[in-house]
Amino acid sequence: MKRAIAALSVTLLFFTAPALFSIDDGDFDAVTDFSVTIKTLSQLDEATASAYGLMDRFLVLDGTVTNILILDSAEESFLVQVELVSGEWIGLEEVRSYSCWVLFSGARFASMFPARAPRTPPPGVITANDHLLIVAMALQTVEIAEGETAWVLEGIHARPLR
Repeated sequence: MKRAIAALSVTLLFFTAPALFSIDDGDFDAVTDFSVTIKTLSQLDEATASAYGLMDRFLVLDGTVTNILILDSAEESFLVQVELVSGEWIGLEEVRSYSCWVLFSGARFASMFPARAPRTPPPGVITANDHLLIVAMALQTVEIAEGETAWVLEGIHARPLR
């Protein structure tokens, strides 16, 4: 009898668990935006990004790491700034690049961004020139040169694409 009740419980859990933990497309789209790229982000100011609701959504971006600056190396308060760049060809002669800065904080990122890049990085370690996939939240724009701005993002997740 106990085995029959246990089997029935497992069967019920098997069929009802997906319904309990599912999220519909509308709910997911309300918190995540896959349509934004570094290029499209670089063309927006804070007011426009806020009007489109981008300041309150997770952005999924990819690009190449060009610079890694460790701002706080203590594991418990670890903070690193990563410059992420993407580009496109304009005709056959010109390449246009777009960039943003991503701040990753917390102990879980300390092992992902070592102070010295290993010769052959193990899986999960991020170094300069890596192609990177990130999930981030837009924080603000900063002026990097006269008339030129860049976005600063809060990094939530990072994964090297090798």
